[in-house]
Amino acid sequence: MEKIIKYYVELHTGKNNFLQLLEQNVVLFAQFTEDVISQWSLIQHENESLSKLNKQYEQEAEKQRTKVKELKAELIEARSQLAALVASKQALASEKQILAIRRMLRDDGSYIPEKSRKKLEFLTVKSSVEERSVESAPSETGIDYDHTDDDSLDQRKAGRVVRIHNLDRKRSRSVGREMTVANDDDDDDELQLHKSPKRSKDDLEIGFIESGKCPTKSTLNVPEVKRVGYRQSMNKSISEPYLMELRNLPMSTLQVMNPVLLKSQPTLAKTAVTSKTPTVDSIPTRTHFFTSKTVLKPEYCDVCEKRVTFGKLMLRCNKCKTQCHQECRIGAVGLCVARTPMGRHAYGKLSDYVPPQAPFIPHIVVHCIDEIERRGVDVVGLYRVPGTETHILDLLAKFVAGKGVPNLKIIDDINVLTGCLKKFFQQLKEPLIPLTSRQDFICAAMEVDELKKMDRIHQTIKELPYPNRDTLSFLVMHLQKVADASVLNKMPKTNLAKVFGPTVLGFSDRQVQNVTQMIDDSLKSESVMQLLLSLPQQYWKQYLPASEQERIVAKTTTTAPVSARIITAANVVDGNDIQVKQSTKAFTQIFFLMMSTAKAAVEFEESYLHGMLPLYYRKLFPFKPYIKWLRYGCEDYFRRREFAFILKGSIYLRYKSFDNGSYFEKEVISSVPEKIDIGAVYNVEPKCKQNSETFLPVEKEMVFDIDLSDYDEIRECCKGGSICKICWHFIVAAIKVIDPILLDDFGFEHRLWVYSGRRGVHCWVADKEARNMNNEERSAVAEYISVVMGGEGQKKKVFLNEESVLHPVIQRGLVVASNIFPVLLKEYSWLNSQESWEAMLKLIPDKTIADALESIFEKVDTAEERWQAIKMALSKPHIPDNCRFAVSEILLQYTYPRLDMNVSKGINHLLKSPFCIHPKTGKICVPIDLEKVEEFDPTSVPAIDDLLKELSENDAGEENKVDNEKKNRKPLDYNRTTLKPYVQIFERFVNSLPKEDIPQREQSQMEF
Repeated sequence: MEKIIKYYVELHTGKNNFLQLLEQNVVLFAQFTEDVISQWSLIQHENESLSKLNKQYEQEAEKQRTKVKELKAELIEARSQLAALVASKQALASEKQILAIRRMLRDDGSYIPEKSRKKLEFLTVKSSVEERSVESAPSETGIDYDHTDDDSLDQRKAGRVVRIHNLDRKRSRSVGREMTVANDDDDDDELQLHKSPKRSKDDLEIGFIESGKCPTKSTLNVPEVKRVGYRQSMNKSISEPYLMELRNLPMSTLQVMNPVLLKSQPTLAKTAVTSKTPTVDSIPTRTHFFTSKTVLKPEYCDVCEKRVTFGKLMLRCNKCKTQCHQECRIGAVGLCVARTPMGRHAYGKLSDYVPPQAPFIPHIVVHCIDEIERRGVDVVGLYRVPGTETHILDLLAKFVAGKGVPNLKIIDDINVLTGCLKKFFQQLKEPLIPLTSRQDFICAAMEVDELKKMDRIHQTIKELPYPNRDTLSFLVMHLQKVADASVLNKMPKTNLAKVFGPTVLGFSDRQVQNVTQMIDDSLKSESVMQLLLSLPQQYWKQYLPASEQERIVAKTTTTAPVSARIITAANVVDGNDIQVKQSTKAFTQIFFLMMSTAKAAVEFEESYLHGMLPLYYRKLFPFKPYIKWLRYGCEDYFRRREFAFILKGSIYLRYKSFDNGSYFEKEVISSVPEKIDIGAVYNVEPKCKQNSETFLPVEKEMVFDIDLSDYDEIRECCKGGSICKICWHFIVAAIKVIDPILLDDFGFEHRLWVYSGRRGVHCWVADKEARNMNNEERSAVAEYISVVMGGEGQKKKVFLNEESVLHPVIQRGLVVASNIFPVLLKEYSWLNSQESWEAMLKLIPDKTIADALESIFEKVDTAEERWQAIKMALSKPHIPDNCRFAVSEILLQYTYPRLDMNVSKGINHLLKSPFCIHPKTGKICVPIDLEKVEEFDPTSVPAIDDLLKELSENDAGEENKVDNEKKNRKPLDYNRTTLKPYVQIFERFVNSLPKEDIPQREQSQMEF
């Protein structure tokens, strides 16, 4: 018995020792497991952070790659311009050498043998390089270029003032001389010549008048100047060209002077002009400026096409070289378009044919379209029916290589005119749409989204070279007129696109004869042409200003976006210029027609924003209530407030402060910030922080930021920056949850909810108690409100227990969720697909219940039935404790507000100001009426272009002016736009502030 007892004691002791050892090992294992879980959690968090960082780096790398592509394109363009400049400089060097030889010939001309003189006759003809530079001199003032070689250029122009044509190298030089003096259009200094007026054989006195002006009398007094002697050569030419010299005047002081007939024909400068056709009326044109010429070599009249024999007088236009009998001048071509003559077979690029001044449209295009529209565009098969090939080539040769403009009125077949126009574009070395832009046009035409398509084609057209852009605009406007008469001519836009598509866009490779590729290119060209023809005429007209008033507006910003031009015009309107005001209104209508056609729904073109912001800040920004709010009754309070501006070019300026509201308004209007951020009130003025030993934030409104991008894991209608009425329900739920908490739980009465302009809302709590909170107190409030915890991804983020579920914050959230969740369940496929319901079932802690529900889901059809199954399964009495509040957790995770905690916790955190413009959408950051939260529609919030359009269209009458303006006060222009109700919401908020927090003196005494 004792042995048994002893054995039992040993067994019992061994068991206790074993259990004790086992317990120690279990504890060690549990600690090890806990450490592993902790490290795993830390690594997971680090992995998520690295994933975010990697995503940011990828986005930055993509931006850098895009920037590199743009820089490469700019480099190619810069190289081409540099090559052109080098070639031009070499040509100018050659011209300088030739000029030196000319001067030697002028001084020692009588000592040169006759044989050598004839060999050097080519020196009397001005080269094409010099002629082009002289004619384009007025336009150089608006070009940003290197002025290093200006002195030599001016000397060349000043010394080369007489233009002498060698009509026939086998004959002597002509008696009739054409003299042109180039100048700068901006100066009024008189030009004095060392030569008196010359009297021709028929007693016609040739004088000089300024370009663009017509004489009012039949005589013109020329100041007496001293003659400069010259040596007369002994050759047998009928007349010797006078070598006139200018006084030592800089090129910038010379005025354009053109010879004009006086005395016998005092009204030749006002040649009768035929009425312009609608398309030609869209471009500025000039009348002919004829000069008299005595014929030595038989020439032809461009009007009657008869010969002008030896010794007869004929008229010749200085610009377009049209020549005719004196009696035929009335029948001359009405349009004077400068031409660039080339050899008969020297077909070049489009830029080789355009005039030196805008609009840059070849004269052959202007004249052919003018004549076609004059005859009428109702001819059946216009542009489709071919003309006689020999007649087309003959007419084209006259245009390209002829001296003047052929008489198109004598051409019987209109198809010859249309064929000549098409042939001109086909013979160009490069199509009307350059090969460098061809793929951009094709990509724009292939874009599926219509709004993005319009935005893309606008950008592509805007980037075309000026000659191509102007000519394309002119041609498309004409073709649209032809298409408008399709009932008669049977040529709708589709037919015109088939005809002109390959002509305008060309082929990807002219050397390839692959039929399949040619058909593919033709189809692409047709699509591009249909897209171009679909753009409104008012859009094309913006590139072709039709009147002086519109040119006043367009001249200031020729290369700027349309929006920038309208703002320039608006700035002139403030100067009480009635004419410019009228042109501004017309230009505004053009701009907004373009905007309504080409603006994308999601991404707003930022170049438009830069042009429209000055007018918005000057006319629509509610400075008075805005400054009244941020002052809180104390100028010193406003003076110590920090503002941050983001200027054009992403220039970020922090710690800006202003002595009063007037300085703030002036700074905003002058600097035109893209974004205004409001910061804290510091102990000293932020602009003087460097002079203070301490610089600390002491006060700021408490703010909350809710962004729909935090809901991307559950919202299915939109992603990223997009937003719609469906996903706006999340914002409505957030406002309905947070606003009662701020009012009931904390007693904050002054709350301003503001739409962020794109995909979220901001809440400004302006109560004095809220403004005085420190960072710890702000963090406590934010954490009190926040329920949904965790990072990205569809995982469990709400954890409830018996105590937390009774919290008033949770109770309010569940009430709102029970109303919002069924609405979203109908709109979204949360329970309509296996993938979506698996994501929701993961939120149920018990896997057995989740698996049972998944089998049930496969047997039912609707999302409502599946949701009812979840509620029934989780409401049973014997479910696990961790599933008791699973339904509430699901409701809160899918609908409860998701705060950006960093915005709310920091007193010195900056937040976007109300009434700013979001650069991606162009929408205004407007206040939200708390009484009508469910009625607020973010898609109907006015954008800046909508507001400016309303200003341009709704001119206030005298009655509105009386209502909106008081004596010596700036007009409240926002009262005339859809911005008015939002400003009224803001004013109600400002006026509701406690009396001790608002200015004591009357606002009528202050001018902001």
